[in-house]
Amino acid sequence: MPKQRLFLCILLMGLLFLCSCQHPDHGTKLPSNDSLANSPINYLYFSESNSYFKRVQGYEFHDENGKYTVYFHLANEETAYPITVDQEWANTLKSCIEQYGIMRWNGFKGSARNLLDGTHFFIEFTFEDGTEIRASGYGQFPEGYGDASSAIDAHFMQLLPENMRDW
Repeated sequence: MPKQRLFLCILLMGLLFLCSCQHPDHGTKLPSNDSLANSPINYLYFSESNSYFKRVQGYEFHDENGKYTVYFHLANEETAYPITVDQEWANTLKSCIEQYGIMRWNGFKGSARNLLDGTHFFIEFTFEDGTEIRASGYGQFPEGYGDASSAIDAHFMQLLPENMRDW
């Protein structure tokens, strides 16, 4: 009987360990550094929510045949607020992704158990070469998340008029 309990405990601990590991999405094409350098960003969506209420709930960037548009998802608004941006702004967004290592987040799906009131994030972006990156978390974040999310916020928020940035 004790051997069976020991075996069962080892098996359960092994399963718990495997469940807690982060696995990248192997179906997603990951670029080499060279291909990323030559491939423009086509699309980005980033949202972050937590217990404090923010006016801006999420951001989107779209490259539609060389026309660059940013959409702000504002609290209590049904339609997104669009702003046209230029190539330089899009290039800076891509540089931010590279600088903060956001490509390494691909496949991250963190979730803090028993957390009642935490921060949730979701990011998704694609490049012209077909590379897709997705990550999300609730109470758990990939390495460098704080600095990267602050940089993304600052890059997008500079586009909004002052009176629309917060309540």
